[in-house]
Amino acid sequence: MPQEAQHHERQQFHNAHTSMGAAGHWIKTAGILAPLIIGEFVKDADKRWRYIRLASVATALVSEGMYAAHVGRERQERQAERDECWQERVGREREGRRETERTA
Repeated sequence: MPQEAQHHERQQFHNAHTSMGAAGHWIKTAGILAPLIIGEFVKDADKRWRYIRLASVATALVSEGMYAAHVGRERQERQAERDECWQERVGREREGRRETERTA
């Protein structure tokens, strides 16, 4: 088989961190580094584990919040595009009816 026939389109995988841009990257990095930094500054083991758990939950909530905002913006943009397309289609249909009424 020719090389071109074997070529498949690349499947795009969704990765929430890349869709968030630089802010998503820094939040992910902060979540990864939080246990190391907390471990250096908090010597009491009970407090250290408590702070690490809190940092994990906080970074997850911030990341999810940013992702939800991102998805919401995308939905609004798609809805605006659909509304615009619908208005153009309705306008063309009205023009078509006017043309047929004039010729009849």
